[in-house]
Amino acid sequence: MSNHDTPLPLSFRADLLSRMMPSLRAGECCSLVGTSGVGKSNLVRFLRRQDVQAAYWGGDRTWVVVADTHSLVYAEQPVEFVVAELMIHRLVLEIESRIGAGELSGWASDLHTRLLAQPSALLAMRYLERICARLCEGCQLQIVFLFDQFEDLWRDADARFFLNLRNLRDQFKYQLAYLVLTREPLKRGRADLPAVEAFWELFDSHTYGLGMYGEADAQEMVRRLELRSGSALDPARRRAAIALSGGHPGLLRAVFWALSRSPALEPEAAALLEVGAVAEECRKLWGDLSESEQRLARLIAGGLAPRQEREATLDGLRLKEIVVGKPPALFSPLFGAYVIRQSGADVAGVVVVPALRQVWLDGQPLEKQLSPLEFGLLAYLARHVGTVCRREDILRELYKEKEQSYSASDERLDTILRRLRDALSEDARNPRYLITHRGVGVQLTHGLLQE
Repeated sequence: MSNHDTPLPLSFRADLLSRMMPSLRAGECCSLVGTSGVGKSNLVRFLRRQDVQAAYWGGDRTWVVVADTHSLVYAEQPVEFVVAELMIHRLVLEIESRIGAGELSGWASDLHTRLLAQPSALLAMRYLERICARLCEGCQLQIVFLFDQFEDLWRDADARFFLNLRNLRDQFKYQLAYLVLTREPLKRGRADLPAVEAFWELFDSHTYGLGMYGEADAQEMVRRLELRSGSALDPARRRAAIALSGGHPGLLRAVFWALSRSPALEPEAAALLEVGAVAEECRKLWGDLSESEQRLARLIAGGLAPRQEREATLDGLRLKEIVVGKPPALFSPLFGAYVIRQSGADVAGVVVVPALRQVWLDGQPLEKQLSPLEFGLLAYLARHVGTVCRREDILRELYKEKEQSYSASDERLDTILRRLRDALSEDARNPRYLITHRGVGVQLTHGLLQE
């Protein structure tokens, strides 16, 4: 075994596991939510290890049984049978591995063989129940079924299957639990939530984010990448790789390979986003976000505070650690730079579409109807976004009287500006977008004009 293939240290993902494990030890079902490339497979392999289970559960009386449903081929059998058969198969393998040949192993293997000879979803659940009874009640074990890539099963299986899983858990309460790994909270994965409420409510109070690596884990992963590649980053580029990636496993890996293969490449966001593998990791991560999450990410990347009605979306991004800190910020400068590059009507700030007489504010259509003068003022400012527009020039644009001389003290502009601030919910004493430069003019700080 090479050095980079040595087992991960028992401190791996300690921040997360120290929060989640008390719930699992108490027999509660837990949900882990994480985006693309966040290292679900690494965590699954880690939790399968018996030394990890002994360390976190304090002995050998807890078995973590992995059921990876992502690669299942359903063929002619219903999904409910295929998954229950997989759970039995994994239990049989676990018994053979931990206990070895004997009466229990032979009996469980015989049940599995009979099930394969006579495929039936009903029989599969009955046999699964019998094996769990022998292990939980007869052997006084705690069984944790770990479902990786659970969203496909959650989407496809009949509601009755999840009610059967709930019933199985209730029969061996606190001795049988489920740990599911998904990209989104369970409440977002099905249209018939009331029909499966008895199942997802098991996880409602025990949902955790599988987020980014902490400093120690990030350093360990870079060390392993260096051993694998045969080349080491200098300390400054190593720090930059970790900081720019924000500890996202997939981004960290892509940034490492980019920097190690191209010593002349500058460790900065603009240069790294030109590397295909780095941009692809950002694209996958961006694609995992819902439209509302993407809109909010754009706002935060632009340095704008989220609006009140987006608190639920913000909570979801915080759960997955896409957003961190107060005030909210994106986890990674590199991903933040990628987000800023994304365009559309829902960019941060004010977007004016003259052809449709539409205004978007922070990714949402403006509710209040603007008068022609108010719309004209906003369109003019959006055309010159970031520039302080002189009051005389604004008045000449609004009133179209080219030869007339306009005064900077003309109060008509103040009246229009006051109504426009009200429509945009701007506080004149603490404005976000419309900045008045006394005696000079007006500036729109964030926005664009879509011709």
